[in-house]
Amino acid sequence: MYRIPPGAGRPRPAIPTHEDTLREFARPVAALARPEPGWTILLGREGIDGYLTDIDLDYAHQRAYRVRVRTVRPAPEYFRVKPRTRLEDVLDTTVSNFRDEDGLDPLASAETLLNPAPAASGEAVLRLDGQEHAVRTAARDGFFAAVLEVGDQSIVVAAPETLRDVALDLTWIQPGQSL
Repeated sequence: MYRIPPGAGRPRPAIPTHEDTLREFARPVAALARPEPGWTILLGREGIDGYLTDIDLDYAHQRAYRVRVRTVRPAPEYFRVKPRTRLEDVLDTTVSNFRDEDGLDPLASAETLLNPAPAASGEAVLRLDGQEHAVRTAARDGFFAAVLEVGDQSIVVAAPETLRDVALDLTWIQPGQSL
């Protein structure tokens, strides 16, 4: 998150554009092959000590998250902290962030987050640029997450079960391509 400090005369931080972020990542980024019409893409970035390790493409519609596609590249060997792609962590974040707020009981939601039901593990087929890959999955509370290891990077997908087919059909976005 970038905050602009109060007061006149203070320099504003440079906020990277989507294209800047894709160029900095310097690798292809996974994206939905066929997002639903009208969905908006929100790009998120995460890094370690200034080194960009993760790019999230969060697909939303009418102020509600629908699908998250995260591409993770490894940190340099000399970094002590490494990026993590645990399915259960991704699933927990998805369950907590993707729920629609209308009619949501805050106490029940907090209880679900603090004492989640065990995730059911399984397998699925993820299509990446038309090639099928067997992937590990975790599911609970009507949501699922899947992870695919591609070379030295990972792709993690998370969504409600109702969007499983859309979420498991991905393509690569290259730097220079529009989202």
